[in-house]
Amino acid sequence: MKKAIVSILITAIVSNAVFAQLWTKGALEQSDWNLSLKKMKVGDTLEKEYYPCFGGKYDAVLASSWLPAEGNPPRTLMANEKDENGNSWDESEIDWANKNRYDSWTEMYGPGKCFDGKTDTAWCEGKSDDGIGEVVIAWVDVKRPVRIWSGFGKSEKLWKENNRPKDIKVFVIQGEVIGHSVNSPNYKMKVVGEKTLTLKDVNGWQKLNLDEYKEIDSEEFKKLDPYELSQSGTFLAIKILSVYPGTKYKDTLISEVSN
Repeated sequence: MKKAIVSILITAIVSNAVFAQLWTKGALEQSDWNLSLKKMKVGDTLEKEYYPCFGGKYDAVLASSWLPAEGNPPRTLMANEKDENGNSWDESEIDWANKNRYDSWTEMYGPGKCFDGKTDTAWCEGKSDDGIGEVVIAWVDVKRPVRIWSGFGKSEKLWKENNRPKDIKVFVIQGEVIGHSVNSPNYKMKVVGEKTLTLKDVNGWQKLNLDEYKEIDSEEFKKLDPYELSQSGTFLAIKILSVYPGTKYKDTLISEVSN
């Protein structure tokens, strides 16, 4: 019976991800910057609701700015031509596939990159200075141990060349389920706590001290899947207060915030 229940949950998660591909992400544009995040305080309900199923422009609620994508957008595919992942699209799907490829490219430094489970991708603030006061929100369970990879973890060279957050203000956010999209909850987000922390300047994981919120008696870090995150319904916002300066660039990045 336990195996059957686990199988059903996994099938639901996978089916949800595939089903979500039927919708276009929408490109991340600077006009979508959620500037109101820079003024958030405990007791606030965020102006914009979060639809976690789709990504792209639907993630725009999660950051006050982000760096535009670098390089050239992905090449336009022809019908029945395979992409980098081996997918082949027929004539009825090719326009959708090309638009989603472009939209995914615009997410290169978008907010979703700081909780995608990859330390070689990162959210980068989009300001021309050090990004003091900029905010990004990650989807985590604040009742479990939470960790952060500060800076650009793609390589030691890039980590040193770019800024890393030093002093940060952490906001704990509780999501209220207001509906569902493709079997995934949609959230209204309320700020329920805040704390100022100083990060170490290390190219690797470090714990975020949120012990007053932690209810699970464990020190084990574990990347949660979408189903587990939907059960928690909590988020963590990071506001940059000061930085460790990079040797070459003024961009400030966070590679990952995760359980």
